[in-house]
Amino acid sequence: MGRMRTTWIRKAAALITGGVIAFAMAAVLGGCTSEEDALPEENVKYEIALVTDDSLVMDGGHSETAWNAITEFGGTHGISHKYYKATEQTEAAFEDAIKNAINKGAKVVIVDNRKMVKAVFEMQETYPEIDFVIMDQDPYDPDNGNILIAKNTASIAFDSGQAGYLAGYAAVIDGSTQLGFIGESKSDEIKDFGYGYVMGAERASGEVGEEATMEYKYCKDPSDRDAIYKTANEMYENGVQVIFAAGNEIQEPVIEAAEAQDGKVIGSFTDQSKKSDKVITSAEYGIADALKGILGQYTDEKFPGGEVIRFDARNEGIGLELKNNRLSNLTQKQYDEVYEALAKGEIIVNTENIKSVKDIITVNLTVQ
Repeated sequence: MGRMRTTWIRKAAALITGGVIAFAMAAVLGGCTSEEDALPEENVKYEIALVTDDSLVMDGGHSETAWNAITEFGGTHGISHKYYKATEQTEAAFEDAIKNAINKGAKVVIVDNRKMVKAVFEMQETYPEIDFVIMDQDPYDPDNGNILIAKNTASIAFDSGQAGYLAGYAAVIDGSTQLGFIGESKSDEIKDFGYGYVMGAERASGEVGEEATMEYKYCKDPSDRDAIYKTANEMYENGVQVIFAAGNEIQEPVIEAAEAQDGKVIGSFTDQSKKSDKVITSAEYGIADALKGILGQYTDEKFPGGEVIRFDARNEGIGLELKNNRLSNLTQKQYDEVYEALAKGEIIVNTENIKSVKDIITVNLTVQ
């Protein structure tokens, strides 16, 4: 994977409007064929499946990045692939979407949605011959608290604390001393984004010799766009210069508030720069390279089942989006030095024993 000092999200060579790249007949992979030899759609088998909930796939977030990576990998290696969406937000619909993918020939099922953790928990044992990949969350049964990563499942985990650290550091170096954080939930992943953000901002405040303040909030309901907009709008009205919007569902209402108040936004998970010129950078995950790496292991018959594969600065699995950034003062040298320090363990973003943001010791930063 290329150095994340620039970017590691590669766009697919072409837009897939129908959600399918398929080789409708076995002969296509080997040469020419006649129209009469083409198989009907119901008989086509798709080896790699992306399964998600009923929301948009091409949304500029996790799903689009994952699908583009699958498309690129499948096209390069001549492997058929398709995405499948649940019909509604229910456990039954999630399981049906996975079953549908398997019935259509999937040998590896990639689930990119945190809402589907229980479905993967169940399906990995129901279909032991199928390889599963789940991102950002282990297969989990919320009814009893059990976690199971079966031998046919690989779990991808990104270090959101380190990504948040880089975001906080960049925000202050860029010239902002009044910061905001809005997390879409109190999940461990989102809290780590926030804790890292505080730690990075603290370091940068010490370097520039200016004290900073931070308004820090979690959403009660990430689907309540009006409430999120109101929270962000009030932050900007209170003097906050930049808000780190941690979570897929809250990006757009925070961006809308930034546009109304001429504020700045730091996005999360994937490059959010196309959504608005108010997005100055994004704390990104290396989703594309992570997936292509695991799919490469799958094709080499070395699928890392039963494992949690962790991505952080050591393997360039997280970072700030810098290719399309709108940062004014952060230099490449400054970013490289902090990134290398994270990679070498000279900076440790340890959030394990933090129960509240107030537990973080700060000297140059006041958290409100």
